[in-house]
Amino acid sequence: MSLTMIESLLEKEIGVSADAIGSGVIAKAVRLRVAECGLADIAAYLNLVKTSQEEQRNLIEAVVVPETWFFRNKNSFAFLASYVTGEWLPKHRGDLLRVLSVPCSMGEEPYSIAMTILDAGIGGDRFHIDGVDISDAALRKAIEGLYNQGSFRGDDLSFRKRYFEQKGDYY
Repeated sequence: MSLTMIESLLEKEIGVSADAIGSGVIAKAVRLRVAECGLADIAAYLNLVKTSQEEQRNLIEAVVVPETWFFRNKNSFAFLASYVTGEWLPKHRGDLLRVLSVPCSMGEEPYSIAMTILDAGIGGDRFHIDGVDISDAALRKAIEGLYNQGSFRGDDLSFRKRYFEQKGDYY
């Protein structure tokens, strides 16, 4: 019963159902948090998470899995390039294109959007991207803009040479 209540609390806080996240993922995160907090059981954890904003944040960070990479779901970026050049640009010649990246995770999504728009021939002064995410830790990493090999997947990594500088093991 306590786990179900925690799932409901999470859904209320972040707007994503336990089905979408996965009850197993939530259960594992709760077990980890129970152990880290030195509590006896899930019921005690439920009481803590109901009264502590900090612990709610800790649980959210434990539940969201910031695993992403550049140009994940390539079809989405192909659609974006086609839409921007074929539909948006002809109707908005002097306008600024504004894009919202939700969730932006550690920055791979908004940076992939930017590279897509630039490669479509739209100058950097013609668009603005806002990125938001529920994870404060992911946002801090996005602001750093440092990426390891795990962020670069797939056969075509030519964009890495055009848009990134290598600094040791990071880009």
